[in-house]
Amino acid sequence: MLTYWSRTDSLLKAAIGSVFHLVRGAIATLIERFRGDAAIFALASVGFLITLAYGAYLAPDWDPVRDDQQEYLALARGIAATGEYTRATGAEAFVPEPLRLPGYPLFIAPLCARGCSMWGITFVQAILVAVLIVVVAKYAGSMIGRRGGLIAGGLVALNPSFAFFGAHALSDVLGTLMMVGSVAAAALLIPSRRSGGLFAGLLFAASVLTRPLFVVALPVTMLAVALRHGFRRSAAPLALLMIVFALAVAPYISYTESNFGRPVVGSSGTQLWMAYFEVRGPLDPMELEQEASGRAALARFTAISDRAEQSRGWIALDDELRARALTLIAHDPWGFAARGVLRSAILWTGDVPLRAEHITSTVAALWRIGGLSWFLIGFLGAVFMIRRGDPLTALPLLVILATWAVSYPLWAEGRYSLPAQPFVAIGLAAMLARLRKPTGAASLADIRRTNRPEVIREG
Repeated sequence: MLTYWSRTDSLLKAAIGSVFHLVRGAIATLIERFRGDAAIFALASVGFLITLAYGAYLAPDWDPVRDDQQEYLALARGIAATGEYTRATGAEAFVPEPLRLPGYPLFIAPLCARGCSMWGITFVQAILVAVLIVVVAKYAGSMIGRRGGLIAGGLVALNPSFAFFGAHALSDVLGTLMMVGSVAAAALLIPSRRSGGLFAGLLFAASVLTRPLFVVALPVTMLAVALRHGFRRSAAPLALLMIVFALAVAPYISYTESNFGRPVVGSSGTQLWMAYFEVRGPLDPMELEQEASGRAALARFTAISDRAEQSRGWIALDDELRARALTLIAHDPWGFAARGVLRSAILWTGDVPLRAEHITSTVAALWRIGGLSWFLIGFLGAVFMIRRGDPLTALPLLVILATWAVSYPLWAEGRYSLPAQPFVAIGLAAMLARLRKPTGAASLADIRRTNRPEVIREG
């Protein structure tokens, strides 16, 4: 009997010791994760507050030089007043919109139901900036480790461009969050979650309906996911992604087809024509003639006062400028391609996040140097973080390259690169982590492997 109780007591002590060990390990893991999440949320709070600070800086006129804001606000008012996608309000007849896509106007339309308060828009977009920081930190952490994720989130939080445009009625911050979120959702949820394809498809559609050039992230993400998990395993969720994406963008395609007789409208012709003359030196006689004709077409369009005529006139103007741009490019293809390097420098260094009247030549030069350094180091980091056998680690580089390729022939503004800047930040964080630990951070496959239950129990 004594031997029995002795053995039972030993077994009980061993069981209690095992349970205590597991509980202690679980508590340590929870504390560690809370600390990591607390740091991420602290960074998100910084981004939120900086955005509100920019709101105070830009108020009360909210940077009127960026007049795109008035077009988005007019469309949001039209949606709120009529329930239709139009700038017309009240008793005005419906006029289809040929230029702006509906994603951002639909987003701010509820804020325009009782007047488009810029402070209300800034507050909501400050939340978007905070969410963007969290998404970047979590997504980067899956590839370059938790420390690397915190660095990437911190770089986004402290990059004033996100907060600056968060305090404008512009589509850039919403589009950036949708693009980064769609890539992260596809990379992290497919094929492990059944809803991954559905969620990623909705986010990709939202990003494209906000800014059409964001569609470049879709094929590169699908390719990376398929290579990582195998075409057979990922076929079903990727097919679901495409179905959801197609269904979500179909109403807009139907809208443009029925109103303009074509599936896609926008400003690609105007952007191409403007790009030809951007950073261009002296013009030859043929280029002077084309520039004068293009400006005359713009003047004729500007003189139109009727909304319906403006809508139809924009399509004609964009087509005309596209034809003129193609004629100019055929006239000097190598010069146009070479100037793309200078346009790229404008694109990737970003806009100076200040009012136009506060930007001096010295401030602009310093910002260009800093922005170009940020991009080059981040680009190299995105190259070095690629892991053989894990194609998902190539996604930041692929998104940067795809954004660069589609933007190369078009008119360059710094804010047009904003959706790809979080991926540059991830590359920069990877480079900093690499300098701290030359062997590099763990890949997504390594992180998943070390998070298996049996590994945790052994720890």
